[in-house]
Amino acid sequence: MSIEEYRQQILTSLLAKTNSKGEPRFDEAAAKELLAQLSDEELEEGIMFNTPDDVAEILSEVGKL
Repeated sequence: MSIEEYRQQILTSLLAKTNSKGEPRFDEAAAKELLAQLSDEELEEGIMFNTPDDVAEILSEVGKL
């Protein structure tokens, strides 16, 4: 999987996250802003150890702060 594919799958996972009311937690702009915090190099280092859903979960926790 390429970094761009990995990044896209993380974005898809972020956009699928919902709050307790079943509403999306992030709009596309907010999800992209969270994802932009990670460089391609950082994603490349973690791609072997973290699924896109794992990374999305971590980013969504950061997004709560």
